[in-house]
Amino acid sequence: MAVTVRLFCTQSQALAEVPPSDQVNIYVCGITPYDSTHLGHVATFLTYDVLARRLMDLGRNVLLVRNITDLDDPILGRVEQLGTEYWTLVEAEIAQFSADMKALNALPAMEPRVSHALPDVIAAIQELLRSGSAYREGDVVYFDVAQAPEFGRVSCYSQELMLHLARERGGDPDRPGKRNPLDFVLWQPSRPGEPEYESPFGTGRPGWHIGCSVMSRQAFGSRVDIHGGGTDLIFPHHESEQAQNDCLEGGTSVRLWVHTQPVAYHGEKMSKSLGNIVLARDLLKAADPRAVRLAVQARYHHRYGYEWRDEDLYAGVELLTKLLLAVRRPSGPDPRPYAEAVRDRLDDDLDVPGAVRQIRRLVDATLEDGGSSPETGRVLAELSGLIGVPVDAE
Repeated sequence: MAVTVRLFCTQSQALAEVPPSDQVNIYVCGITPYDSTHLGHVATFLTYDVLARRLMDLGRNVLLVRNITDLDDPILGRVEQLGTEYWTLVEAEIAQFSADMKALNALPAMEPRVSHALPDVIAAIQELLRSGSAYREGDVVYFDVAQAPEFGRVSCYSQELMLHLARERGGDPDRPGKRNPLDFVLWQPSRPGEPEYESPFGTGRPGWHIGCSVMSRQAFGSRVDIHGGGTDLIFPHHESEQAQNDCLEGGTSVRLWVHTQPVAYHGEKMSKSLGNIVLARDLLKAADPRAVRLAVQARYHHRYGYEWRDEDLYAGVELLTKLLLAVRRPSGPDPRPYAEAVRDRLDDDLDVPGAVRQIRRLVDATLEDGGSSPETGRVLAELSGLIGVPVDAE
């Protein structure tokens, strides 16, 4: 029987199999480059990294796209706070993020940027206006959610909750003149200090959501097998993205919406606004990047989240040390049951902590009890690579 990977789909609220196609298209909403990578970002992006590795382990071709939203509201606020130039900040934060991901051994991903997709973004907005799915209200172009009858199907949220989240997450549901409070911006004037671009709708920049509809279509055409991001993107971002897709000719069809829970620290969701963040670059200076990765993956399950504890880093260092010792032992216990258990955990809604526990069991058995199998070190290295932690069995 063919091995299947099952993931919890936000839209269906149930476990679903990853589509069986030879190529699996994964689109993950990436960074808005206005501040440095923290552990919440790390946990999210390593989740999809391990997913891609397991699918490749099964012989599937994986195309991973992780976009960069380099035109968005939070960037200007940070620019003003730091007294720097818009693009100076953006390029510096993209460079830092790339360095962090490389250090953590994340697989390379295509990284389209909204600013590079503007011709297609403008063309998509023109199409939505022509079809009656969008309208102009003063100098802003809005998407008309009434033209997307299934609006709300991705999040499964009530109207009341959607209105609340729209107010909280950058929407303008109370603006007079809109046809529906949940109508969202496709194009708007730039604020002083923001990049601005010429368009048939006036000088300005795109709204938040249209970029992902365009970039996913540029990358994959009409099919995204897995669309990922944090749970804070379910609404309004992903709901709005799907509504646009439904109204664009050849718009992307998403098979599975998969979302990651946030990381907490000191009792609160880790966030830049609260200031309770643990920067990836600081941890990477303090310990081997492989230990950082093990520290996160040993406890973080994407569906349930977790709270980072400072002592987690010591646990990651300890596990890496034992793993490096075990992988160089000339023999150990039969690794096949452990290898099967690791893959079973990953196939069951990407239970990475469960997979790490199985690797730890094999490490402990190798160091404590030994065994006669000469394959243990090689298999341990293979399983560690499967969760993105490279070790040398030689």
